[in-house]
Amino acid sequence: MANSEKHNGAPVVIEAAVTPLRKGAPLQPADVTIAEAKACLAAGAAVIHHHHDFRLSREEATQQIVDIGRGILDAYPSALIYPDYIAGRDSDRAIGRRYQPDALLQPMYDAGVLRMFALDPGFTLFGQMDAEGLPSASVTGGATYAESDAMVAFGRKVGVPISIGVYEPGNLRWIRAYARAGKFPAGSIIKLYFGGDYLMGQDRVPGVTFGLAPTPESLDTYLGMLADVDMPWCVSVQGGALLDLPLARYALELGGHLRVGVEDTAGCTTLTNAQTVEAAVELARQVGRPIARGAEALDVLKRPHAALAA
Repeated sequence: MANSEKHNGAPVVIEAAVTPLRKGAPLQPADVTIAEAKACLAAGAAVIHHHHDFRLSREEATQQIVDIGRGILDAYPSALIYPDYIAGRDSDRAIGRRYQPDALLQPMYDAGVLRMFALDPGFTLFGQMDAEGLPSASVTGGATYAESDAMVAFGRKVGVPISIGVYEPGNLRWIRAYARAGKFPAGSIIKLYFGGDYLMGQDRVPGVTFGLAPTPESLDTYLGMLADVDMPWCVSVQGGALLDLPLARYALELGGHLRVGVEDTAGCTTLTNAQTVEAAVELARQVGRPIARGAEALDVLKRPHAALAA
């Protein structure tokens, strides 16, 4: 069953999403991304998520992502790092290469920097607000099931874990089917996203987001869907401050893990990336759970029941 029992002192894996995506703000340079990642790893994070310069061609973006990976892994060789999807030029998107393994994952693997990769199976609508404050337009995120299947197959082939995002409850039904069939690579984690009050990619701009509200009751709904799934899970609030909400402690009490960092907050925290990790470490200490660092983190994700006593 899903790891939703009381934690009983199980180690916590902390992820930090370190890229501040803010409309109109300067892009975070690659060297700053590397420095932010290192600071988070030093503070107790085990997983790092970062973005790249979206204006680059697919080839240039791939090289930047590889360079960022090397910069982090040179100092923290056991870090679990994963980038965003690679969009590239319009021509790449038009032929559906955004979610194909050869578009980014194979080059990362060949370069020795593929430690984990993201997959958001199924589509999610993200609202765009009009002058009346209504979500009369939207952008669509996510991968088709065929694309998702190809990425899962690639992960199994190369033995690299997947960070599997859930934006809407329906996304979890696909994940549940593949998990019950034993298709995900060892070390993969289910990432439960909850929609906050602010729009992602903006700076404290209220809006109608997606999915379930960031409450303990919403987490119970998801965990009910995972009742017969033996995989680790973490929680994140996109467009809000997870650590300011009861959800964070509740997730820790039930054996879950946390994703923090400035990206997801949409500008509604004054904490730095490293400070969000430090706050997560302190919250875990209060709940009575140690932090899994380095190679131990992957061991925790690979053996959820070994990491979570009955």
